[in-house]
Parts: sequence; structure tokens; C-alpha cells
Amino acid sequence: MLNIGNEKVPLCHGVSRRSFLQVGATALTGMWLPDLLKLEAQGAVDGSRARIKNCITIFLVGSPGHLDTWDMKPDAPTEVRGKYRPIRTNVNGIQICEHFPLMARKMDKISLIRSLHHRTGATHENGQRWMMTGHDFNADSVKPCSGSVISRVFGQKSELPANVMLPGPIGNTGAGNLHGQTAGHLGSAHEPFFLNADPAAANFRVADLEVPAGLSASRLDARRELLTQLDQLQRRTESHSTQMHDSSYQRAFNLLTSQRAKEAFDLNLETPRQRDRYGRNTFGQSCLMARRLIEGGVRYVTVNHFDTVFGQTCWDMHADGGGLNNTYLDYERHLCPQFDWAFTALIDDLEQRGLLQETVVAVLSEFGRTPRLNPRGGRDHYPAAWTNFLCGGNIRGGQVVGSTDRIGSRPHDNPIEPPQILASIYHGMGINLDTTMMPGPGERPVRLVDAEPIRQLFA
Repeated sequence: MLNIGNEKVPLCHGVSRRSFLQVGATALTGMWLPDLLKLEAQGAVDGSRARIKNCITIFLVGSPGHLDTWDMKPDAPTEVRGKYRPIRTNVNGIQICEHFPLMARKMDKISLIRSLHHRTGATHENGQRWMMTGHDFNADSVKPCSGSVISRVFGQKSELPANVMLPGPIGNTGAGNLHGQTAGHLGSAHEPFFLNADPAAANFRVADLEVPAGLSASRLDARRELLTQLDQLQRRTESHSTQMHDSSYQRAFNLLTSQRAKEAFDLNLETPRQRDRYGRNTFGQSCLMARRLIEGGVRYVTVNHFDTVFGQTCWDMHADGGGLNNTYLDYERHLCPQFDWAFTALIDDLEQRGLLQETVVAVLSEFGRTPRLNPRGGRDHYPAAWTNFLCGGNIRGGQVVGSTDRIGSRPHDNPIEPPQILASIYHGMGINLDTTMMPGPGERPVRLVDAEPIRQLFA
């Protein structure tokens, strides 16, 4: 049985997915193209039956050096091993950087993937596109981010959007605006909802959830009717594959009038102690909000740790003395502790509330950093090897998938490419990648990602 949206297309016994895609799309065009329009507002998986329903992705913009964090090489030459020492974790044989002491106590829940690599290019944007979508692409073939894919497959389960990004989208990282954080051809109904505000700010509020002062119910209804008419015009001008989307305007009004949505975004409902546990900074409070949103019914939350790599403390450790002047001191004083606190608080919080078993948590980044320190004592972009990790859901913790050579320059065994990470997230959320399709460009059915899950990750 083949799922396109939540419509099931029977396949004859013995017909493979490959042969179906080769001959079936043309043959089925007359059968399902009219129906495809209505599928845009429907999901492919019954969310009420799925055991693993949610995903939180933490994206470390700028990318930490793998040799300084989760794939340390203490026996390598000085110019390779860097400044930090490894420490033991609660899993025998697994060591990580000394500046993640809280994470070290949670390693039994985490699966490190140390053999990630890609060959496309060394810009931040190349890596962002790979890790957000499972593809690299250009402006003529924009692919949907994983949150939009999940929105399309599962659909919305509450007044809250299915796909939210905190605190905002990735901005300027040096090489264009194709970061892989849009819905692409899936259309406006599956675009991420961007908070576009700092949840750590004293005056934080979500502007889209506030009814303007003095706006009466009748005027609100009149505005709704006007926007409905505008939306009908938009639908006629968008591609056919988005004609039956639940409109972005309607979603905005649902948020505007929903008490549940307002409460999900209201961090003042948390105790001061809980907010302190995550860290009173943008990243920490974004991670706390991610938990609240998952609890409130959001399917997929992405937390961007930074929106740019220029002129601020971030993971992009070039040590160039200018706008990219992050150094070891920034790692040990700010970045590592900030991540250690927020990430472990999130895992503890999800577990205590019974949400970790139904939520995949993925920590991703664009690439690794050069095995040898540059002349300034920093590390530059390096997509040939790096480490990311997953936990939650049915991810089997306490393990390492793959390894790099003795100086961390390339995968030594079990090389993993970015699409396999996305495939693993989808598989972890209960999606059968061989039978669940989505409409692609030109409305032909396409696979969610061209890769297989990493089987070692799963219990």
C-alpha cells in the first residue's frame, strides 16, 4: 500500500517501489491528480496512533569543532588535539569534552554519530541545506525542510502550527539565503512559524498572538473575511499543489484567538527555578519554549542556536581577529556551558513529563572543523568529518555510530551522509519511507528523502 497524503494507493503484489516510480506516476496521473489537491491539507500518518509523535531539532549554527567537543583525539599531535581534555561519561568507553559535564551524565540516552561527512562544499549554507532538508540545491529547486515534511505528513494536531522555528530563521551566514528552512514546493501551509522574538527578553511577547487594542469582535470578523478573500486570490495564483492548503491567514487567526496557543508561548507560566535550569539566555529559553510547544501540540520544533556567524560569540571558531573571532575562550566560557545546561535541562524535562519516549531530539550542525589548528589558533570549515547526535523516541542511547581516523580528518568506518540523518528522524517518528510519499515538483510522488535510516540507532 502506498501513502500519498493519507490516501492509500494499492500496489499489485510484486511491484517494487522503484518500478512503481518508473511507470506508475504517468499511469496514475488521471487517477490521483484531482485528489492530490485535497491531500495538501491532510496528513499521511495517523498521529493519534503514532507512538513517536514529535521532534525537536537543535541546530548549532556555525558548527562546533568535532575534535574539541564530541570526537576528541587526546593522543594526536598538539596542533590536532587542541586545548581541551576528554572526560568519562556514564557509558564505559565513551568520552567527550570536559566542558560538557552534565551531558556526560546523560550519555546512556544519547547516540553519537561520529562519521558524518559531505562533499558538496565548505560553506555554512551547503551544510545547512544538507542537514535541514537531506539535499543540496539551488534557487531553481528549493527542497522542503524536515519540519515542513513532518507538517505535510502528520498534519496539524492543535491550534498551534505543526512546524515552528525558534527564535527566528537563520540569517546571513556568508554565502546567500538558501539555508534550507522553508517549505519549498510544499507551499505556504507547511512553512515554519517563526517566533521572531527573543524569549529571554524581559518584555518578550509574541506579536502575532495579541489582538490589537481597540479591535472589536465585529472588526476582527471583518478582517477575517477580507483576508479570506485575499487568500482565495493567493490560491489561484499559487501552484495547483498548494490550492487546497489551509491558508496561512486562517492559521494566523487560529493563533490569535486560541488561549491554548498563548499559554504554550508564555514562559511566565514556568517556575523561576525551571527557567534558571535552562539558562536565562536566548538559547536556553528557546529550548524551554520548545518543550512547551511540543507539550501544546506542535509536531516539529527547530531551535537555531544563533542566526548569523558574524560579529557575535558563536560556534564558528576561525579566531580571525575580526568578525569571525571566536576562540577557545568563547567555547569554554560561553558556548559549551550554555549548550550543556539547556540540552540536559530539555532531556530531563521531557523525560519527567513522559514526553521523551514520544519525541526524537536531534542535535545537528553544518560540518566539522579542520583537524589542524590554523595559524591563529582557530579551526576552519571542514565538511569531510564531524559529529552530531540523536536521542529520545526509540533511539538507542549509550552508543557511538562510526568513527574517524586518528586525527579526525575523515570517516574511518561506517561513513554517514546527511540524508541518512533525516531518514533516521523520519523513521524514528514511525514513518515508513518505502510506502509514504509526498507530492514533489510537478505533482509527481517523491520519496521523503533519498536515503535509508541508520539501523544501528534504533533499539
